[in-house]
Amino acid sequence: MSTKSVTILYLSLIVCFGSCKPRQNQFELGNSLFTKTFTWSETKAGPIGVSFHYTPLKGEIANSGEQAFFEFVIDNQLVTSNDELWGFENHSERNMGNGGTEYQLIFKGVKSPVNGLQVVIFQQVFPGSTLIREKLELRSEGEVFKLNKLNGELHFKFPGYTINNTGNTPVEATEIRIATYEKTPITFGDKKKGNHMYYPNILQSNVTSAKSERKGPVSILNTGEMSWFTAYEHASQDNLNGLLRKETVAGKGSLINDAMQGVKGMFNFELYEDDFKFLAIASQTGNDVVNVSVDVLRGGYLEGESIDKNHPYTTVWTATGMYPGNDLEEGKLMLRNYLLNQICEKPASRVPEYYYNTWGLQRNDKNKPLRGILTYDRIFEEIEYAAELGVDIFVLDDGWQVTQGIWYPNKERLSEGLAPIKERLDKHGMKLGLWYSPMGIDSTTQRFKDHYDWVVKDSEGVPILAQWNHPAFDFVSGFFDLFVEDCKNMIDQGCRFMKWDAINTFYSTLSNLQHGNETYPRDEIRARYEYLLPIYVVRAMEILTDYEPELVIEMDLTEARRVMVGLAPLSQGKLFWMNNGASWYNDYSTFRAQSMRTIANEFAGIIPLELFTYANYPHNITGNMKYNVHNSMLAGHGFWGNLELMNSNERKWIGKQVQLSKKVLPYLENINPVVIGKVGDSPEIYSVVNKDEAAGQVIAFTSGPTEVDLNIEVAPEKMLVVLNTAYTFNESKIETSLSFQGVESSVAVLILPNKSTGISIWLSTASIVDADLNEGVFKYTCETGGNQRILWPKRNGKPEIKSDVATMKIEEEKDTFLLSVTSQTGGEIEIKTRN
Repeated sequence: MSTKSVTILYLSLIVCFGSCKPRQNQFELGNSLFTKTFTWSETKAGPIGVSFHYTPLKGEIANSGEQAFFEFVIDNQLVTSNDELWGFENHSERNMGNGGTEYQLIFKGVKSPVNGLQVVIFQQVFPGSTLIREKLELRSEGEVFKLNKLNGELHFKFPGYTINNTGNTPVEATEIRIATYEKTPITFGDKKKGNHMYYPNILQSNVTSAKSERKGPVSILNTGEMSWFTAYEHASQDNLNGLLRKETVAGKGSLINDAMQGVKGMFNFELYEDDFKFLAIASQTGNDVVNVSVDVLRGGYLEGESIDKNHPYTTVWTATGMYPGNDLEEGKLMLRNYLLNQICEKPASRVPEYYYNTWGLQRNDKNKPLRGILTYDRIFEEIEYAAELGVDIFVLDDGWQVTQGIWYPNKERLSEGLAPIKERLDKHGMKLGLWYSPMGIDSTTQRFKDHYDWVVKDSEGVPILAQWNHPAFDFVSGFFDLFVEDCKNMIDQGCRFMKWDAINTFYSTLSNLQHGNETYPRDEIRARYEYLLPIYVVRAMEILTDYEPELVIEMDLTEARRVMVGLAPLSQGKLFWMNNGASWYNDYSTFRAQSMRTIANEFAGIIPLELFTYANYPHNITGNMKYNVHNSMLAGHGFWGNLELMNSNERKWIGKQVQLSKKVLPYLENINPVVIGKVGDSPEIYSVVNKDEAAGQVIAFTSGPTEVDLNIEVAPEKMLVVLNTAYTFNESKIETSLSFQGVESSVAVLILPNKSTGISIWLSTASIVDADLNEGVFKYTCETGGNQRILWPKRNGKPEIKSDVATMKIEEEKDTFLLSVTSQTGGEIEIKTRN
């Protein structure tokens, strides 16, 4: 069954023998790989059945058996999808922007205690994939329902499945975490230091008959015959690492302050690692089955929280998928495809683009005002420099705005607003980006005074101090709408990129907002706030990217306590993963570049590198410009720093590398990097190559002299040229050897495709540093003299050479001209079809 088709089957039993079974309805969705079927009773209240059939394994592989598809507590009664309470109402479908199809199945409770309660089941299905995104929403048009605890604990499970394990083999679980702050020391420099970043953490364990809970956000269960993938879209760090500096104050509790920045205030409660466990992927084995569900643990709802016409209850999005066997790499592939292509409907955030951010410039000179430097004259100057770098986006960091919390252009420095800046950027084809600290608010502003009830307070009732010692607004309040309107105003003025910074855990216990009133204990109000905060932030992102689909939002996760570290932000944007890492501002050396590269090294194979952004200093001050620029070409694609410190030739050289990089990046979506070595090793190699299209990049770094042999497999009929190294092409492999003579060296080997012309340089004894093929004209530039052997199919016409540095001989074969080009010096060589 194709993804686009849905069948509702009415099966009527006309003849009854002894007793007549009620007629069953079915709703079937899926594709050629799987079928998921929902069943219900047509004539009376009944259960909602769910079953999976997986084509490669034949037969049913999972259902809503021992583990119900959903279960929660309504009006102090536990109800599940397996209870005889439900009737089918309706369904709808929507074509999604990423090629998937979304279905909504609406069921209604027809018996107490859920009579009148609507259960809306969202299902998103994608061509050629078993992965389903799903969420559940509870609605009521009239009655008021209450969510309750079960035995004093939150109890809400969705989705839940019973997976067949007829082989009765041990079930293995792989948990993939992505938010373990400072998990390991760095592998370069002072190896006792941390890298000031969140690391992935892959944990292996067995599933037993005792219930276990894995924080995830990804869990892969393997029964031997198949693997079952589960993920949820929320966000929180994994532990307390890097979180606190705690000073005891006599009689007043503790002063909590993270090691760098975040939140300062008096708090009279303890913090625990379990505070970050809002959701978990639960599993346990039974008789020939294994049960799995996504469970609410903390903050998911309040005891007695109402569901009525104006207050539906919605779970987070989750993802469920399956694949045969037990290969973890298949599970990682499913994760990467999900994050790159399925979790997000707007393609703008998936397009690889280069950007420049002014923050490095602003931190360059301590004798100049941090924000005051952002004047028209200085911004215009930096725009011209950034244009030489070839970037696509120019981001104004902290200082463009009036002050924190007032997100309009600063009238003193930018008297004409953003229009002159936008006009200058348009001339260079660059987009305008703006920095935001979404929750910060300057205490001297009228907005602070008008909405003091939104200001987060500590346990003493005093406003907390957040980034730059400003107070912070509670985002789970009316402030949400105010902030969204501020952002829309800047979108109307041309903003197409936003950097959202300093969204920290602020421990809000404010009552009578949107996370509890004064009747609840403060710890429950805080838990509800902390659960809802990432949901509200993502909702704001969604509203704004719906308002302007070309908008890209970058989520800054550069400190401990950043609440948005998780899968949820990737449904709408990208992740700015690290600021300085183990380095510092104005460190132009390879040490900072190595620190940044830890992201690509650690997350390769887990999260697509195109979903990370980070900024490198491209400067040549320490003689390592090439090394630093290659770092941005590998991933992150960001630059910052005072570009005035570089000369025009240096900036233009970078611009050329960016231009070449852009030629291969469109071919590298969904291509998993192959990584050799840890950061600081010799060699340390990142291969991102689309074999079928003969396009890619192999970027190598070393910390000392070494020799590296590369064999790169590509489709021979698609390859045009290999840049930055001498090479030969043997059958389907590019063969080259890289020689690194000095310390902290690097090279970026780029493979350009031939646009289906069949033209190919299959041997070059010189390093080719630039190449372009356009409308039958092939130009390339050699760094030194040397020889090239070129295949030129006759369908392109007979070639002739135009060059002051080279000569060409032509041998004719049946369908091909074989060209031999010889040059004594480096320079440009042009070959085109003879008129």
